[in-house]
Amino acid sequence: VVAAVAAGLRDFSAELGQIADGVLGPSQWEPGIGFPDTIGPDSDWFIDSFQRQSGQMPDYIAAGSFATGLVLTECIRRASSLDDEKLRNTASEVDCNTLYGRFRIDARSGMQIGHRTLLIRWHGGQKIVLPSTT
Repeated sequence: VVAAVAAGLRDFSAELGQIADGVLGPSQWEPGIGFPDTIGPDSDWFIDSFQRQSGQMPDYIAAGSFATGLVLTECIRRASSLDDEKLRNTASEVDCNTLYGRFRIDARSGMQIGHRTLLIRWHGGQKIVLPSTT
């Protein structure tokens, strides 16, 4: 078994061709993976909108950036303020899902503890999301 951090990138198989088959790796986000009770639009809406605007399929960087805006908007809404300290305190209380997955941070450290990384495997030039064991 070969595992590679870069395996989650959409161009991984295009660059490596057939030798990418069977390679495992982490992925922060994959199109079509839905989450319950999301704030903001779902993954399908985001993909459609992104493709209409850019002509490309979004990658995890685009999805994560969009989700950051959703979480910030939620924090502003709940805090009714743009004050950094109030937003930070509010962010430590937010526990929600976006199209990117779960957002939840540790109140003390500020570390993201809600988001779960996906595990993918390449097969025939396609990424396959493997079932979670948690």
